[in-house]
Formats: sequence, structure tokens, C-alpha cells
Amino acid sequence: MKIALLGGSFDPVHEGHIQMAKEAVAQLDVEEVWFLPTWKTPLKERNLSSTNDRVQMLELALASYPKFKINLVEMERMGSSYTIDTLSILCQRYPENQFYWLMGNDQLEQFDRWKEPEKLVKLAQFVCFDRLGKLAKPSYPILCLHMPMMPVSSSEIRKGYKLNYLDPNVLNYIYQHRLYIENFVRERVNPHRFAHSLSVASLCEELAISHHLDSHKAYLIGLFHDIAKSMSKEKMEPWMDAICPENKIYPVPVWHGFVGSEIVKRVFGLWDETICAAIYHHVLGTSTDPYAMIVFCADKLDPLRGYPVQEQIEQTKKDLEKGFSLVKEENKKYLEGKE
Repeated sequence: MKIALLGGSFDPVHEGHIQMAKEAVAQLDVEEVWFLPTWKTPLKERNLSSTNDRVQMLELALASYPKFKINLVEMERMGSSYTIDTLSILCQRYPENQFYWLMGNDQLEQFDRWKEPEKLVKLAQFVCFDRLGKLAKPSYPILCLHMPMMPVSSSEIRKGYKLNYLDPNVLNYIYQHRLYIENFVRERVNPHRFAHSLSVASLCEELAISHHLDSHKAYLIGLFHDIAKSMSKEKMEPWMDAICPENKIYPVPVWHGFVGSEIVKRVFGLWDETICAAIYHHVLGTSTDPYAMIVFCADKLDPLRGYPVQEQIEQTKKDLEKGFSLVKEENKKYLEGKE
């Protein structure tokens, strides 16, 4: 059999990986593409997500492609995943197969840093697919082919960018297992606001548990409630004009709730109406939906604000509606005093 091999951390797997596998089938006429998730990548210093999470995301992404398989040879070996070791094992196990090792242009540029590159190119045909519109000049017998532009990387996705290059099931898995999502927020707010967002998310979770609600949904609401807080008026105004121009009568510091409710959908793929509505109303407290009341209270009772809040938190845990009313009244007094 002609088998294409695609190694990587797949943290997470994205459309660029899938398209490369499709091109291998189309241009190299391979019968299968084996995805080889690494245990540890030698040329990358960061810690990877768990092996289980990365394999689960691969299974979700490859479910509709019968020619795409997952091979765990590198995870079974553990330790650093050197291609020379992997290829040697596969050639021994499957001597009847002809292997093609797939890689992107970024890997071609550092191929001379790989372990034993001269021996590698004798074990398999190495193929570089150019998915970024440029090709390095290979100094080894490496076949270079073109493919449709896929300007995306896993590192960008881990920061919350280009999430549209993810399979929807993979994106859902990321949210359900809370992979990378704190980075999504960290990338877009200052450190003080990020600490506040984490604190509010934790308190939202506590309040939801107290009232037998979905604690994970509450956590997501708290985490993303201030996602638009650092945006300038100039950047928020087009969003306001598109979604709720009537709300421009409110002061600009209020706008981030309205804009944030749309950003979590359009940018982050969180299309849950309860989540969006809670973020929309969290500044003014204009909704009595339980999740909206929770984030309103958690935002105002964040322990990081530096004033006594524990008594009000306990009251809100016992009676959400009463706690919401008390917090809203206190907030009204605060705003009137500030004015």
C-alpha cells in the first residue's frame, strides 16, 4: 500500500492538516493517510495538551474521512518523537508499504535540524506541501507540491484566532474540556481585566452550582463577559451600528456588554443564546434569566474588587433573585454617587 504519514502535535488538529491529507490522496494517489500524534515534539519547548485530548480531537476531525487513520506509534514509545525512530519502526512493521512523509513549509525550512536527515530521506519519500504561498528550496531530495492556501497554525488557534479553521465538533470539544480558552481571553484584555475575568468565571460557577444550574455554561459566561472591555469606541461603534444602534444612547463604557455578546458568537463560535444574552445584559442587569442574574452579581461581587462582598455572595447563593435585587440596588447607589 502507498501510505502517507502526517506527524504533529495536533494541538489542536485543524483544516490545514485535513487539507494536506486530502492533497496527499489526490496528488500522490495514496490509499490511506496515517495521522501520527507526537508524545513530545523535539523542536518545541512548550507543554502539549494531554494525549487523550489530542487523540479525541483527531477522532472527531477524521470521523467523516474513511481513508484517514490515527496511528499511535509515537505515543506508545513516549519520550521525544524523533521521525527517524518512528519511520524505522513503521518500515519494520510494514515492509510491504511505501511511505510518504508529509510536512509543511515551516518544517522544510528546519529539516537540517532533524535527527539524521540523510537517513530519513532513504526510508520514505518526503513531501512538502506549501500551504502558505511560499516554498523553501530543499537541500535534500524532498518533493515540493502546492495546495490551496491554508494560512492557519495551531498556535494561532490556541490564542483564539482563526477558529473557523476548526471542525465544529473539535471546537465544541475545546469548550467542553476548557482547552486553551483562558488564552482566548488573555490575548484580548489587559492583565488586570484577565484576572477579573477568571475570578468572575469562578464565582459564576459557584453560584450556578448553588442553584442547580449548568456550572460550565456559567463559567463560560463569566470568562467571556468582558471580552470587549478593552475595545475602543472606534472599534465598538461598527458593532453597535450593526447589532443595536438604539443602545448607543448609553455611555460608551456600557457598550462592551452589547458588543461582547456578538463577539462570542462571531469570533469564538459560542452560539448558545443563553450565554450571549447573559453577556449582553451583564452591565446593566436588565434580564432576570438565571444566568444573566448570576453574571451580573458575580461581576459586581468579584472578591478582587477589594471591598467586603462575602455576605452578599452567601445571600446570592441562598436566594438568587433576592441577591440580584440587593446587588442591583447597591450598584444603582454606587452609580448615582459616581455621577
